[in-house]
Amino acid sequence: MPTFLQSKSFIYSVLLAASLAAVLFPVSARPEKTLTALSPEKPASASPWGFNLSTYTWLPGVDGDFTAGSNTGSIDVNFIDIVGKSRRFPLGFSGHFEAHYDRFALFLDGNYFDMQLKPVASRISQGIDMEMGIMDYGLMYRILGIKASEIRDYQGKKHPIMLDVYAGARTIWLGASAALSGPFGLIQRTPTASSSSTSPIIGGRAMFDFTPHWFVMADGNVGGFGAQSVELTGGILGMLGYRTDFFGIPASVEAGYKLLHYNVDKSGPTKAKVTMNGPFIGLTGYW
Repeated sequence: MPTFLQSKSFIYSVLLAASLAAVLFPVSARPEKTLTALSPEKPASASPWGFNLSTYTWLPGVDGDFTAGSNTGSIDVNFIDIVGKSRRFPLGFSGHFEAHYDRFALFLDGNYFDMQLKPVASRISQGIDMEMGIMDYGLMYRILGIKASEIRDYQGKKHPIMLDVYAGARTIWLGASAALSGPFGLIQRTPTASSSSTSPIIGGRAMFDFTPHWFVMADGNVGGFGAQSVELTGGILGMLGYRTDFFGIPASVEAGYKLLHYNVDKSGPTKAKVTMNGPFIGLTGYW
């Protein structure tokens, strides 16, 4: 039969065990909660791909010298002059596309112009039709700035300074035709001529944000280096942009000035030293 001392020892043992359980349980639970609070949530896996597409209207003037055999001509007109000397408003299309993977990107920039110039002598000619295509393409690398796949994360925020470098090629194609006729339209012919050249280019661009919405960008490149008789080609672009969104898609509206120069076949029978420059407006979407 248990004695009084044995009963008292049993009670003390139960109380001691209960006290230890009350103390040890929160201690063991507290670190678990602390670790949970300190452990960062794993971000959702994001695709490393990012894309942007721009469509813009470029209104360039032309200043240059042309030589074909023994024939030499010069031109120095702005876009308004070109419209005044055209049989209809010049048609044109310009676009820019980039496909980014992490910090690398492929880019494509194209310009197309179609002009129908008025004849100097309407009795023997219907005028000259001219078409021009300019295509830049290559590989780009982002040295500074956010990745293209992170554009949505910075929606409504000021972007860090961006710096890209790129290398690629520029292809220029020019075609012209003239409808000629003899007296009373008895003799008619349409002589045509076309030429194209492709040369390497290297360049870079930088972007700086004033606010979460307003930004400026500058782009410059140089190339030619004698490839396919292109002694020199170069381009400069400067623009002011405003970031917004359309139907939930990040976008920007831009306006600026673009210049393109090329010097083809400096020592051959066919020469062209031309500078095209003028304002542009554009719209870019990002996804």
